[in-house]
Amino acid sequence: MSETKSETQDTKETPKLKLEKQKVSIGIAAVAAVLLLGGAITAFWAIAQKRPLPEIPVGAELIPEDALMTLSLTTDAGQWQRMREFGTTESQQLLNNYLVQLRDRYLTANGFQYEQDIQPWVGSEVTLGFLPPFPVNAAEENNEMVPSPAAFSGRQSLLMVLPIANPSRAKQILESAQPPQGGRWVPRTYKNIEIKETQGVPDENRFSVTVIDGRYLAIAKDSETINRAIDTFLGGPSIVDAPGAIAAWQKIETPRPFGRFYVNVPVAAAVASLNSDLSVPNEIAQQQQHQGFATSITLKPEGIAFDTVAWLKPNSERKYAVENNAKTMTMRLPADTLMMMSGGNLQRVWQDYSQGVAINPLAPINPEWLQTALRNTTTLDLEKDLLPWMQGEFSLAMLPPPENNPSFFPVGVVFMVQASDRRAGEATFSKLDQVMSEQYNFRIESVQGDTQPLVQWTTENGSVRVTHGWLDGNVAFISVLAPVAERIAPKPQTPLGMSQQFQSVVPLELTPNNGHFFMDMERSLNTNTPAWVQLPPQQQIAINAMRAIGVTAAMENQRTSRYQVFVAMKKAGRPEPLPPATLPSAQPSTPSLAPEAPPTPEAQTPGTPE
Repeated sequence: MSETKSETQDTKETPKLKLEKQKVSIGIAAVAAVLLLGGAITAFWAIAQKRPLPEIPVGAELIPEDALMTLSLTTDAGQWQRMREFGTTESQQLLNNYLVQLRDRYLTANGFQYEQDIQPWVGSEVTLGFLPPFPVNAAEENNEMVPSPAAFSGRQSLLMVLPIANPSRAKQILESAQPPQGGRWVPRTYKNIEIKETQGVPDENRFSVTVIDGRYLAIAKDSETINRAIDTFLGGPSIVDAPGAIAAWQKIETPRPFGRFYVNVPVAAAVASLNSDLSVPNEIAQQQQHQGFATSITLKPEGIAFDTVAWLKPNSERKYAVENNAKTMTMRLPADTLMMMSGGNLQRVWQDYSQGVAINPLAPINPEWLQTALRNTTTLDLEKDLLPWMQGEFSLAMLPPPENNPSFFPVGVVFMVQASDRRAGEATFSKLDQVMSEQYNFRIESVQGDTQPLVQWTTENGSVRVTHGWLDGNVAFISVLAPVAERIAPKPQTPLGMSQQFQSVVPLELTPNNGHFFMDMERSLNTNTPAWVQLPPQQQIAINAMRAIGVTAAMENQRTSRYQVFVAMKKAGRPEPLPPATLPSAQPSTPSLAPEAPPTPEAQTPGTPE
């Protein structure tokens, strides 16, 4: 009930407040948004975010439609306290250190304290928009609505929007604002809206700030971005107008969310292409078939839940195949599986991936490289010899070895796929057996499994053994590294899909679905992890804060897909309070920012905003 009231305050119409009646401290504004952002970044598992209801983020009408992404975060102190309780003592300390740095830089250095100077007036959440450094036309036709290059700062810009939930309290606090140390406020007007900008300070401390419609405090690092926010509020296209955005936000509504994250895929791809060898950014944006994805995050007693919807452009040539055929693979793996991923149709997954790589600057694997490597190693053609009979569901899993592990490998990896053409699959295996024998001198022998005949490849010294064969239901498998074939043939008595850990970690609401991902973080990434997969210290601390990760994917319709993620967290308990801040000594008195005051010296200072 209290959240509903708070949200009503956020959007409630109040008398329009002139900026000279609410001259705003950049120090206050910046920290309110940046402090929240910093906490989410450090607790990296909370990167995908969502806001309290209603459907659209607070301040969305100020953020231009071509924003490459937006981030909305709760200001609920109770939720932030719960977030800080997750993890280990090391990850808590990492987060605390980051929060202290942000507090001291943006609040303490300007003589403010969050609890006293910001919390009394800010709304239930804040929204941040990340704008591209150049104009991007994501439409295939000439779009006259694309702003000119003069409207851009030439670098990626951050626009922060804080709703004013308590105007009278905000006015009282903000009127006492001081300019940043060593600098001064310089006023200007844009389209009859007054703006204050800092001058006389280093670039990293420069800001533009304005109050819009008496409801929103908008902050940016440059004049161009604040101008674009005003243009957008006065009728320019905003993220609310992005195709499919409102429908996506409605799909991921949830009570008491921690935040919301939205990505404009064509614009994000165009910006990412600057650091790739792909074609020019506007071409990348126009060729993209995906329109966007939106993610909500909710704090649960045992971890953090993400709900994501991704959708295609309304005029995209591509359409999703609504199959959702992933049904049995979790029942073919043992309960102690370390990691697994599954899907409904391997051939289709590969086709979708390979077709999108040409316009995806962040694609991790080059399909041509993989096909060439496979052909050079095995003489098999991926798209002719393998994929045509791999149209069924599949899985790739990492399993612990048997107790008497004869191999020096600490884990075994097994790949399974349901064959749509078993005869073609058997012919491929026969060809592969011949290649491994003739080119690599593997010893090829048939062995009898518990229920099915198997084929083993063994090196001359016996250090490497590969097993392949068939399971019931025309499911082909191949296992490498540690010998784990006996873990799946026959079917395990206690399968992964029935285990308590899997069912508590992997979201199961999307039924039917198109596949799962599961990883036991504690057992998969432990002290015995090989050096080649070790992470940098801070990332390792964050990874160690997790117990397990579960993902479920489903195709909702021909243009919409859904993903639900749960990160099961360790709990370090109630964190220590942040160390108290030491406010700087009083600055020399400055003219009052009270609206009733006559023109002040800072308003008469010559010079133009930067």
